[in-house]
Amino acid sequence: MSKYFKCFTNKNAIWYSVGEEIIFNVYAIEDGTNVECKRAKWSLEGDDGQRYSGEASIGIDKPLEVKYILNKAGFVHLICTAIDDNGEAIEGFDQLNSSVGANVLDLEYSDSIPEDFDEYWDEIEELVANTEINIVHYEEKPADFHPGYKVYQVMIETPIGRPASGCITIPDGGEKYPLKMSFLGYGIHAAYYEYDKTKITATFNAHGFENSKNDEELAKAYGKELSMYGFNNEENASNKTTYFRNMMIRNLIALKYAKTIPEWNGKDIISTGGSQGALQSVTLAAHDKDVTEVVAYKPWFCDLKSNTVGYLNGWRPEFAEGLRYFDTVAQVSRIKCPIRIQCYLGDYVCPPKTVMALFNTAKVKKRIEFFQSATHSYFPPDCNKDIPEYIWEENV
Repeated sequence: MSKYFKCFTNKNAIWYSVGEEIIFNVYAIEDGTNVECKRAKWSLEGDDGQRYSGEASIGIDKPLEVKYILNKAGFVHLICTAIDDNGEAIEGFDQLNSSVGANVLDLEYSDSIPEDFDEYWDEIEELVANTEINIVHYEEKPADFHPGYKVYQVMIETPIGRPASGCITIPDGGEKYPLKMSFLGYGIHAAYYEYDKTKITATFNAHGFENSKNDEELAKAYGKELSMYGFNNEENASNKTTYFRNMMIRNLIALKYAKTIPEWNGKDIISTGGSQGALQSVTLAAHDKDVTEVVAYKPWFCDLKSNTVGYLNGWRPEFAEGLRYFDTVAQVSRIKCPIRIQCYLGDYVCPPKTVMALFNTAKVKKRIEFFQSATHSYFPPDCNKDIPEYIWEENV
């Protein structure tokens, strides 16, 4: 097992108040036991603009202790890295990324909803409603591919070029089942098969390409075309040309098709995904009111304007007028079903402030689960993905 850091705070990490002293205590861990770290460099960055850094040694019974006071509602981000005598990061010693927040329920959307937001999306919804379901590719797997399930790939024609392209699994139980729509994170990835004895699972890729190719083959075929898709400033200047428009139209048509699956129970639809998949799942629920539940993990594309008003930035396109119609926070303002959100407190691809803006904007039954020191692509060895460290629920 690698070595890693464990962060403790002097109170619940999301319930500090502005002006209250925050104390981080950081221990070095290996195989669940405290160990020494001779040199560690650390830094603190806050949404209030303060910056601090330093070096320290960490003993078995002597943690690194650093303090901070947030002077506005937001989060402070602690990074701690084990270094060698040359100041280089030690391989096999996981870096720590942790955050705590103050007055987090006061964190608001940094933008406003465009005046023509609903008009714009009404046109898209009408386009989808007027598009007939036309299957352009169907490939059913043999019965022994995954016993107990009907398994197939499907492509559905869309009015915007590429089809909606997904993988479907249906339990072979002769019953009617809830439908789960799953979406993928950013990148050039085929959809995958997901098996659940209690649900029909429909997983769709973001780009409408074939799911029979592996990632290497897809990168070769589409890598040049899709390199940094969605980050083109010229495209993003308009809501008509941004890449995300066609992505969302494909998703809505995918759901329109999935609702024709005979084994669907006709009432339950769960829309889910992580990162970009969370953006897609929230948007789906915003514009197809048959969705009954959203589960959004480490949601991306939230509060795109936040860094322009002083909050820590994440990894996403520059703020642009056309993107305002696709901001995950703008979308969540239009959902009518319950939502469950997971926030990783070390994730600065999707900064915690932006995720709190998502939670605070939702006006439905909602739950947010926090995982300390988890980043966009990393969970600490002692962090249980099924057991959040902190939870907040509201029944609006």
